Amino acid sequence: MSLNKIYGRHAVLEALRAQDSKVQKVLLAKGGHGSVLKELISAAEARGVEVETWERNRFERLAGPVVHQGVLAEVFTRSYADLEDILQAATEDLPRALIMVCDEIEDPRNLGAVARCAEGAGAQGLVITTHRSTEITSVAEKASGGALEHLTVAKVVNLANALEQIKAAGIWIAGLDGETGDSLWDVDLNRPLALVVGNEGKGLRRLTLEKCDMRLKVPMLGQVDSLNASVAAGIALFEIQRQRQYKK
Repeated sequence: MSLNKIYGRHAVLEALRAQDSKVQKVLLAKGGHGSVLKELISAAEARGVEVETWERNRFERLAGPVVHQGVLAEVFTRSYADLEDILQAATEDLPRALIMVCDEIEDPRNLGAVARCAEGAGAQGLVITTHRSTEITSVAEKASGGALEHLTVAKVVNLANALEQIKAAGIWIAGLDGETGDSLWDVDLNRPLALVVGNEGKGLRRLTLEKCDMRLKVPMLGQVDSLNASVAAGIALFEIQRQRQYKK
């Protein structure tokens, strides 16, 4: 099993807090301070994880040109779950099932931001594709603000087959489609759902769209006609939760 690096105070803190934490070592740049850093050190000590403080120049050489906040952690490379693991969790409370699906998201920052929204909205898992998609990298971990440490992630080869499997479990498929979708505000989303967001440039693939039970779009009032994939996903995820809260 190989090691990867994650950067940033909150991302590392959440990695240490995760139930199945894979953090092996925490490295700090000398001179750091603050309550989050103290909490991070305490969490590492509680886990029995080694903490080293390096001179800042040495730390910068190791970290490279990333936003690190003077903190990085060495962690075992993530192992992906099976789709069945997510479906099992989702169907334990089927009316509130919520799965986030990414169709060829290529930017790790977008993937991390989508994961952050999905975890915050209570999704049981995140599904990504093996083809033309980013991995869960240190950049994605950082962008997720630690959410990826608490979210089950499955990677599938054939997304169309995966969506059929999700449907068979009694979960509706809703695709974000800014061109042909119905307004997000006008659709009843108080049902078991898998929300699918597409590639940053091309959107959802044709075969993915064909598998969708509904197509949704965020109504736009300005001059631009589309939103960043992670922003659109975040709006839709929390509209789902809003409807679930007020339409009981």
